[in-house]
Amino acid sequence: PDGGSVIRKLVKLAIFLLIANAVYRIIPPALHYYKFKDAVQELALFSQKTADAELIDHVMALADENQVPLDRDYVQVRRSNGQLLIEASYIESMKVLPGYSYEHQFDVQAKAFDVR
Repeated sequence: PDGGSVIRKLVKLAIFLLIANAVYRIIPPALHYYKFKDAVQELALFSQKTADAELIDHVMALADENQVPLDRDYVQVRRSNGQLLIEASYIESMKVLPGYSYEHQFDVQAKAFDVR
């Protein structure tokens, strides 16, 4: 094999490894987000009568359980016309490439309606 062929293969391998590393680092925060989002939706569905402060406490506990870096100031609970709305937002920094971090904002919105 000539030198150009070997270099081309090494470059392709390096690119593949960089992409695999980025995927490896992005998937866990994404999975944490989806688990957290589902848990908050379930909380909204079954907590119509729970006080707002207690709902925020539950959201913070769910964030801890799901390894979500959520600040209490970024959790909102609103009620109107028989609807409960829980919103939460957080930013997670992910090291996508060696020496490069990417900050992504995750937004969670859970709605539930009181059917009575």
